[in-house]
Amino acid sequence: MPPSKRLKLTASIRALAVFILTGIAAAVALAHMDNLPAFIMIAPGYLVQAWLFETHRALGGFGYQVTMVGVSALVWSLLILSLSVAVWLLRRLVRRPPAA
Repeated sequence: MPPSKRLKLTASIRALAVFILTGIAAAVALAHMDNLPAFIMIAPGYLVQAWLFETHRALGGFGYQVTMVGVSALVWSLLILSLSVAVWLLRRLVRRPPAA
């Protein structure tokens, strides 16, 4: 397998792992919304659900939970992955070139 294809495969596996972990964290946070860290974790899904309610498209029951967890997991995954890419690019930029 060429290195470039292996790198893409590794990146997609990492992205999937981060999404699954943030999804689990958001599901746990949905059950424990009585504390601040849980509310911060679930806040993106809460905002989307509030917007859906205002536009009369709100989902109830299981759809409510899927929206809250799914949107929160997606937002936090994108935030974590974009920060990790930014750190990777910054480290690459700051790294000294090899001595000749």
